[in-house]
Amino acid sequence: MAGDVISWIWLAEHVGAGSSLGVKLINHYGSARRVYEATADSVNAEEMRDFNSREISRTKKILSDKSTDEAERIAKNAEKLGVRILVPSDGDFPKSLKNLRDAPLVLYTVGRLPHFNRDLFVAVVGTRKMSEYGRNSAFSFGYGLAAGGARVVSGMALGVDSVAMTGAMEAGGVTVAVFGCGPDVVYPKEHRDLYRAILRDGCAISEYPPGTPAAGFRFPVRNRIISGLCTATAVIEASFGSGSLITARYAAYQGRTVFALPGNVGSSGAAGTNALLKNGALVATGPEDILSEYEFIYPHSVNLTAARAAMSRDDLPGLAEASVRKLSVSSRGANNYYGKGTYGGAARDDSKSGGGVDRAENKDGESVRLGDLSDDLPPGFTRVKRPDLPEEPKRIDLDMRDEVNVRVYNLMTPDVPVTADELVGGGLSVSDVLSSMSVLELAGAIEAGAGGYYLRRGSDDLSWPGSDGDDKN
Repeated sequence: MAGDVISWIWLAEHVGAGSSLGVKLINHYGSARRVYEATADSVNAEEMRDFNSREISRTKKILSDKSTDEAERIAKNAEKLGVRILVPSDGDFPKSLKNLRDAPLVLYTVGRLPHFNRDLFVAVVGTRKMSEYGRNSAFSFGYGLAAGGARVVSGMALGVDSVAMTGAMEAGGVTVAVFGCGPDVVYPKEHRDLYRAILRDGCAISEYPPGTPAAGFRFPVRNRIISGLCTATAVIEASFGSGSLITARYAAYQGRTVFALPGNVGSSGAAGTNALLKNGALVATGPEDILSEYEFIYPHSVNLTAARAAMSRDDLPGLAEASVRKLSVSSRGANNYYGKGTYGGAARDDSKSGGGVDRAENKDGESVRLGDLSDDLPPGFTRVKRPDLPEEPKRIDLDMRDEVNVRVYNLMTPDVPVTADELVGGGLSVSDVLSSMSVLELAGAIEAGAGGYYLRRGSDDLSWPGSDGDDKN
């Protein structure tokens, strides 16, 4: 096992998924190997001016632990299971993910890796509780996008995600499932057959090591990778509480294009998508609306004529029913899926699919730059403009801010993009929110992204008043 891979896994396990600290350390030292070789005594706050006191303290703790036992265990387990390990120094690592402020340091993949840095990738997401309209639309979008040469990315969740992936595979396309668990863990368990089908020509990807169980807190973190892999994100059907809206928020924050399928006014299941349209998402009444935006950017792969021919089939609803029944694709709610009663308590073969894959070679110590706006992105991506860091990073001392600033800050969920308009109410006016966001942004508590979205930084990034910066967790 190459030492560079072990260093990447070691660092990823220390900072945790979704943390921007790992990106800062890579950019400061140049590579994961160099981070590992650094010592706690060598940490110099004067030379690390874009690190706050909490990050400096965490860095010292990380550099004091040189044990690679866990990293080596993860690597050996991945090799045993046929899971490929991708790190940012690999040529196959998606360039679009390197651009993220919280870029994943390691990707674990199973199946056949597509050309992330060449082809058009579109995320198709939506509710777990589909209506018939949403179900047929999800299948049609997946089917038409794949027929037109796009690669469909989703989360293999119940509902829209899995039906869209089924449609894409029915059209002979490649799909990519991004997991909030290990890439070898089938979640939800009802989608074992779908998982096997995805791996025939596509792949499953996760920043979580093999064997990591599914957990609710991992899915919002996972969603930034779904949107980050893709030039565009399409939301098919979503209520206000749908997790797919987090993916849409990430896409807008990252500078990607967001599309939404209009739904019935007054329908709770379409409230989220209709709200996206009111807030600037592009209307997508069919996959052709998405493909037409990119046919000149991806002339080698996007074929709008083929997509239109595929969508002209008059048997798509019947094809959708047969396809999702065959793969036992389901949604939340016993009456909302075609494969109802398919399992019937029968035992299933849980043998793994996909087989072993070759591991990419890595150059030990090669410098890598993450979260860099100058990175050579694939075509079709928009670079996110962020404010420059102040020369003297400021402590985020909320006890010294006024009550309105604290209220606005507390209304923002960490690491979930939000617009100013969404925080208005409960006595807070638009001017109150915008004024507070300006103060919080200058203090470094929040960051501005594309599309008018702001992101409250996670606890790893903050320096709290009266704290020595120690990580209590």
